[in-house]
Amino acid sequence: ELQLQAMAALVTDPGYRSEGELRYRQATNNFFQQLRATPQSALQNAIGGILSDNDPRFTLQPVEAYRALTFAQLKAGIADRLTKGAVEIAIVGDFDEARAIALVARTFGALPQREAAFQPYGDQRNRAFTADLKPRIIRHTGPADQALLRFTWKTRDDADPVDSLELSLLGRLAQIALTESLREKLGKTYSPSANSNTTRQWRGYGVFGIAASIGVSEVDAARAAMLAAIARLRDAPVSADMLHRARQPMVETLDNALKTNRGWLTLVGRAQSEADRVERFARTKERLLALTAAQVQASARRYLGETAALEVLVLPETQSGP
Repeated sequence: ELQLQAMAALVTDPGYRSEGELRYRQATNNFFQQLRATPQSALQNAIGGILSDNDPRFTLQPVEAYRALTFAQLKAGIADRLTKGAVEIAIVGDFDEARAIALVARTFGALPQREAAFQPYGDQRNRAFTADLKPRIIRHTGPADQALLRFTWKTRDDADPVDSLELSLLGRLAQIALTESLREKLGKTYSPSANSNTTRQWRGYGVFGIAASIGVSEVDAARAAMLAAIARLRDAPVSADMLHRARQPMVETLDNALKTNRGWLTLVGRAQSEADRVERFARTKERLLALTAAQVQASARRYLGETAALEVLVLPETQSGP
C-alpha cells in the first residue's frame, strides 16, 4: 500500500526540489570530466551521433546545453503527461490479488480520468542509420597503449520474433568466432563483444555490433581477424557443436527468467498495452530450439554484408595517426 501511495504521489505531486537539481548539475559536470577517459566511454558517448548523422535525439550535446536545463523546464515538459497520460500498473510477487486490486483502486484508481491508451507518437518513431560508411576515428584520454575497434551493421526492428531471435543467436555465434579468431591471430586472450539490438521503438531500425579492446599496435591484425570471423559466418553454416555452445546460454537464460520478481516484471510490465509480448515470450524457447545453422547463416548473409559495416576506431589522443 505504501509503495502505491508513494508512486501515485510522484505522479500527482512531484517535488521538483532544488536538491535534485543540484545533484543533477554535479553529476553533469562529473560526466563531462570523464567523457573520454577510457576507449569505452569515448565510444559510448560518440557512437549515437555517428550512427544517426548527428540526430540530436541520439547525439551528445555540449555541456552548456545540459547546464542550462532546469526543473522548471522539466515540469513544463512533462506536466501534461503526468496529469493525463495513460497508466499501466504491474504488480508481481507474493501478494493477495483482491487486496492488490483494492489498493490500486484507492490510489491510482482514485485519480481523475486519464487517457485510456498510450500515445503512439508515430511521427517520432523513425530513426535513420547513416549512409556514410567511411571509417571514423575517435580519441580518448586514457592509457596511450589502448585502442578499441567496433564494426556496426544496420539490421531491422523486432517486429518479426523469428528474425529477431536469429540475430540474437548470430550475436552469440559471432562472439565465439571473434574470440577464437583474435586469439589465433594475435595469440592473446581477448574478450570481444558481439550483440544484436532489434528495437521496438524505432520502426525498421536495429543494429548488429562487434567490438574488441586491443593494443594500439594490433589494430590492423585485429581488424583482419574480426572481419574474417564474420566472413566465416556468412560463408558457411556453423558446426552443430558451435551452434549448441551459442544457443545453450540463451536457453538457460529463458529457463531462469521467471525465477525472480524482476524477470516477471519485465514480462508483464506492458502486458495490457503490448499483450503480444506474453505470447511471444511463451514461444521463445520453442522458436530458439528450432533455429538451424542454415537459418543463422542466411541472417549473416542478409545483414552482415562485407561492405555494409561502419568502422569506428578509438585511439589515444596522443596517437599521431591511425
